Amino acid sequence: MTIFIVVCATVALIVLMDLKKNGKSLLLVIAIVIILLHGVLSFRHSRAVRELVSLSPDWKTYFVLKQDRLSGKTDYYRPYYGPFVQAKVTLPFSMKGDAKIKWIEDDIVAATYHAEDGSIHQFIGTFGDRGQGSSYTNVALSFPGTWKGEDFILTSTTKGLTVKHGDEVERFSWENIVQFGTLAVVLTENDEARWTVALGGDFISHENDPAPPSGSIYLYEAIDGSNEPVPLTLSSP
Repeated sequence: MTIFIVVCATVALIVLMDLKKNGKSLLLVIAIVIILLHGVLSFRHSRAVRELVSLSPDWKTYFVLKQDRLSGKTDYYRPYYGPFVQAKVTLPFSMKGDAKIKWIEDDIVAATYHAEDGSIHQFIGTFGDRGQGSSYTNVALSFPGTWKGEDFILTSTTKGLTVKHGDEVERFSWENIVQFGTLAVVLTENDEARWTVALGGDFISHENDPAPPSGSIYLYEAIDGSNEPVPLTLSSP
């Protein structure tokens, strides 16, 4: 971006200003020096910092992680204006190796990664809401009842969340449920991520009326291999 601005500014000056040949040559030399310096600095920065960038499926936003290669410290950067980003938060665990990036919806993305001790974690980027009219929503309480999809059953009660897959049952109390924005929660066990639960694009909580929630939610497992979010729909309120 800096190189583009410098080149455009230089061309504009050459075109608009009535400079002698030596003056134009001087401008070109200055522009070339700036471009070279920018290239050197960018190269040094890329060696010290690794960037992970992922564009949303609808091309309307993007997800950025920047990792210090030496310490493993990883920061989440949120889109600020156009191509510019600003640091939002530091991931709670230093990331080792690559993160697996998966867009659950156009405005929800999951980064699954390992910490230095080998434990697995999920960080969720959220970029919208579901039009529920609240600046803050307790996500886990917005989908009460029993939700089913494929071979999965998710139950939300006042005591927490339960995930049933085949004969295996996992229970998560509130202290093991971590919220991200107003669209997703991560269910943890022994300080490791197990599942992400995210609100589908068609989800309506009906928090201001007696109707049960409608639409879909997604269940996404925290594993290394390739896997897809499982859509769930309400079976019984």
